[in-house]
Parts: sequence; structure tokens; C-alpha cells
Amino acid sequence: MKKIYFPMLVTMILVASCQMKTTTVPFDPATAKAEVTKTLDSIDTALKSKDVKTFLSFYKDDGLYCGTDPSELWDKAGWGKTMNEMMSDTTGSFKMDVSKMEIILDKTGNSANVLRQFVASWSKPIELRSTMHLIKMDNKWMVDFSSLALVPENKDLPKITGAVSK
Repeated sequence: MKKIYFPMLVTMILVASCQMKTTTVPFDPATAKAEVTKTLDSIDTALKSKDVKTFLSFYKDDGLYCGTDPSELWDKAGWGKTMNEMMSDTTGSFKMDVSKMEIILDKTGNSANVLRQFVASWSKPIELRSTMHLIKMDNKWMVDFSSLALVPENKDLPKITGAVSK
């Protein structure tokens, strides 16, 4: 027993000392939120100017993009096709006045959940909620998930369900 005690002790010390120590690089949440906000502003600018190429440059190829209809679930190719069709309509506009925005960063500062609420011309008076997940890749924030949903007030739900069921 005494013969294996010392080698076991040395082995335990070696194993413990060879463990990789991961360090989290500190980040400034205010700076990260400003970067995310700048990315969102760039997405909005591209949308308003109907610049599909620039708009899609902020979306990852392997993301999931959801519209307001239950059938509207797209990969980037489908999302791009839909956005091309929508942006080619010269009568529509993509003006939105955001009434609420929340940005929640993960503890590393490399991932963000974004919630924005607004009313669009085609949804009045019902508010829309855009939910997005962005990740930081090569110092650029990229969207890998987005979902757009109508969010009526609870008091209006009976009127809406009554209108739809008739």
C-alpha cells in the first residue's frame, strides 16, 4: 500500500495541475449593447431603403427566420426570397417606430437576445413583436434567429377570436 501511495499522489497532482484554466475575457455591456443597436439600425436602414443584399448580409446561412403566419418558417434562402418579393413592392414601406426595445447579453458578451415592439402600417392598431438572437462572429453581430409576431392587447383577444371564427 505504501508503495502505491506516492505514485498516486504524484499522479493526482499532475492531473490537477494540467487542467486547462478557462478565463472569461471581461467585456463592457454598454459597448456590446451599442454594437448590437448599431447592427439593428443598419438592418433597419437596409430594410427601409429596400436593399435586400445588405439586409441579408446580417443573417446567418444556417439560421431560422419566422414570419407572422404559422407556415412562415424559413432558412436564409427562403427568407431572402420572401424579402426580395416584399421589397420589390413599390407601394409598401418598412417604416417602424420602435416603442420598446430590450437587449439581453450573455455573460461572455458574444450572444444577445433582442426584443423590439412596434406598429407597422399594415398591422395598425395591433403591435408587432420582433424577437431576434444575434451572435458575435469575427467582430460582427449576426442574426441566427428572428421571429415576428402580432401581439394584441389581452383585452382585444375576444374581439379578434370572434372576428376570426365567423
